[in-house]
Amino acid sequence: MAKLPISVCIIAKNEEKYIEQCLRHLLPYEMEIVVVDTGSTDRTKEIALKYTDKVYDFAWINDFSAARNFAASKAKNNWILVVDCDEYLKELDMQAVRICMQKHVHQVGMMKIKNIHTQSNGNQTYHIDEVPRLYNRNFYEYRFRIHEQVTPKDVALNDKVVLYTFKMPVMVEHHGYDLPQEEMLLKQERNLELLQSALGENAYDDYLYFQIAQSNYILQRYEEAADAIEKCFAMNPDVEKGYMKIAIPAYAKIMSKVKRSQEALTHLIKYQECIKTAEMSYLLGCCYQECGENLKALLTFVKVTQMSDIDMLGEDAYDVYVRIMMLHSMSGNQEGVVFFKQRLEEYGLSHGRKIVFQ
Repeated sequence: MAKLPISVCIIAKNEEKYIEQCLRHLLPYEMEIVVVDTGSTDRTKEIALKYTDKVYDFAWINDFSAARNFAASKAKNNWILVVDCDEYLKELDMQAVRICMQKHVHQVGMMKIKNIHTQSNGNQTYHIDEVPRLYNRNFYEYRFRIHEQVTPKDVALNDKVVLYTFKMPVMVEHHGYDLPQEEMLLKQERNLELLQSALGENAYDDYLYFQIAQSNYILQRYEEAADAIEKCFAMNPDVEKGYMKIAIPAYAKIMSKVKRSQEALTHLIKYQECIKTAEMSYLLGCCYQECGENLKALLTFVKVTQMSDIDMLGEDAYDVYVRIMMLHSMSGNQEGVVFFKQRLEEYGLSHGRKIVFQ
């Protein structure tokens, strides 16, 4: 089979911990690899040169989009696949990707990212996101200094951007969230500084406030996160904006943290017909439960178990079954408890996991 006409573009700085595994996982697919180094003082460049001769220097100017676009400019192919050093390619159906590229020339490919987390007890958990990562550089480029986004070249920054996408048969494992707590907190503090400095530069402050909310949430500054996410939605209630599929559930999670569960519930009900995902339904069930509407919570959680994208919930998929069993137990329905205990065991076994009940 002919090589895929795709260039994998990576930006890096002091990534010797991750970059070798990243590049090693890319080798079987024989795609062009472009690595742009933004000022490493460790072995990052030395390692990268073992896998590709297209390693370039880029003077860091506090602008992730500038570095991404520079990397794309050095590629020989127009189709660009963006991968980070802490992401390892696990699945890629080459024939299916080729067909997608032929059918969706003017769209952006969504890639599944399995985010790995290590809990305090040493057990690993995960959740799965879909993010836009494959694009044709003739029509798209990156914008925003931090939390950069793929946007159409022919759309001005003061216009509404609607990103038309297609699903790619591609999965990577992301280990960038699997950091020591102190390192993660420092990373989020740095992000916040960049985000705050970028406010007012263009018409996309709504997106920046969303990211400010996300960083504050990770830092457990929930009141600050709530203030930022409210500013985001006050500026932009438009569900068609690409990031809103993440911002809508984020709003609910943040409001639950500040004990404003009724607002979270109202919010999710408003948008539930726009975003029909297992995550939305799971959060809706949690909000019903927090608000004491146990029957609605039960029915919603049962619906989640029947949804095709339940695996996207990661560990929360198991929590769905646990909550159903608890709600049945509270109502005295022991048959329901036994039935969903069996369903949970079956779900675990189908994912290579034996469920042990205490």
